[in-house]
Amino acid sequence: MFITKTYLKIAMPTDMQKLMENKESIVNSIQTRGPSLPVQIAREANLNLLFASAYLSELYNERRIKMSSMKVGSSSLYYIEGQEAQLENFIQYLNGKEKEAFSLLKSQKLLEDDKMNPAIRVALRGLKDFAVPLRIKVNEDSKLFWKHFLISDTEIKEIAQSLFGKKEKKAKDELAESEKQKTLVSQPSEPLVLAQEIKLEKPKVEENKAETLVKQEEKSEIPNEILEKPKKAEKKKKQVEESKFIKNIKEYLISKDIELLDIRDEKKKDFLARVRIDTLFGKQEYLLIAKEKKKVTEEDITLALHKAQLEKMPALFMAPGDIDKKALDHAKLWKNLVKFEKVKF
Repeated sequence: MFITKTYLKIAMPTDMQKLMENKESIVNSIQTRGPSLPVQIAREANLNLLFASAYLSELYNERRIKMSSMKVGSSSLYYIEGQEAQLENFIQYLNGKEKEAFSLLKSQKLLEDDKMNPAIRVALRGLKDFAVPLRIKVNEDSKLFWKHFLISDTEIKEIAQSLFGKKEKKAKDELAESEKQKTLVSQPSEPLVLAQEIKLEKPKVEENKAETLVKQEEKSEIPNEILEKPKKAEKKKKQVEESKFIKNIKEYLISKDIELLDIRDEKKKDFLARVRIDTLFGKQEYLLIAKEKKKVTEEDITLALHKAQLEKMPALFMAPGDIDKKALDHAKLWKNLVKFEKVKF
């Protein structure tokens, strides 16, 4: 009995030390490489990709690393504070309009939202890593502007003062010129004579039979379009029809008094949603990941954990199948962040 207790006392710190070493290895890798993808970090730290992703989620929640909004493929970039400028090395992964908006923002440094066309305005809102929103008070109005993320507030103030100073001078010049024109017009050297207004009536042209037939054909096209719409609506209705698995999951949630707050994704055999459960310490929100699987693997648990960490909440994984040993061990290791429940319908 004494030997067992001693072994436990030695083993537990060793496991914790290994976890800490893996985390430091990941941080060092990012410090060396700069903004990196999970697959690159896993390779550098000599870790399995699934475990590396779990470590990254934990480091992100501890605010030791940052995560980009920009996606390279389907993954975000992880970086350390101070490496923001290096994100510009990945702008080729932006879409066409986002690249255009980024180029415009970088060249002009400050953009007035109202002056941009709708497509650029939408793109600027998507450039969360590069475009910083700020409101500037112009006279009595507060207007939305976008600044390049590497431009300091001091430089922005100088740009804004220069920009609005020129606008005020131009407005004053235009007002002075307008007053001058009014003075000239109010004292004409000769009386002004208004030209006679002539109304021209549009000649009536008799339509020939060919034109009449063309117009009838154009009119006949409208009912066809109207008839097509119900077909499209009917097709869409069939696509969103709930599968038996989804219906069973929703009924199971009701039976367990689990509150369904928000459905994120709904497929035939997969269900992703935000739920709320009453606990002894109050209501707790979870990211629910439900899958119609006969066997739940370690990869399923790790990916569920990663998704939930991105949403900053614990994961609740449900499936009608059993959880294998590796997946169970992994769930126990991260028991405060992910829970598994076998559902019976």
